[in-house]
Amino acid sequence: TVKAGKKVEYTFKFKNTGEVPLLINDARSTCGCTVPTYPKEYVKPGKSGEIKVVFDTKGLTGTQAKPVTIVSNTNPRDNMLYIKGIVIGDGNHSQKH
Repeated sequence: TVKAGKKVEYTFKFKNTGEVPLLINDARSTCGCTVPTYPKEYVKPGKSGEIKVVFDTKGLTGTQAKPVTIVSNTNPRDNMLYIKGIVIGDGNHSQKH
């Protein structure tokens, strides 16, 4: 739970449990309020990496669930991460995305 107007940051940590190097080709959200950053280099088998997501709550209130699509050399190619939470507004604006 967070007050509207705050930027929330969360880091998703992962480990390559496969047998080949992992390459994340893209990480994207359907909303401009959710911005992911990800490793641009290969993550070798057995090694770990991080995907950081910043969620800007400006103008939002209520329950939020923002998807981030991870496109990589995995099977399936697309995987989803979610930022979920409750944004408490200031009473002046009420908008859900």
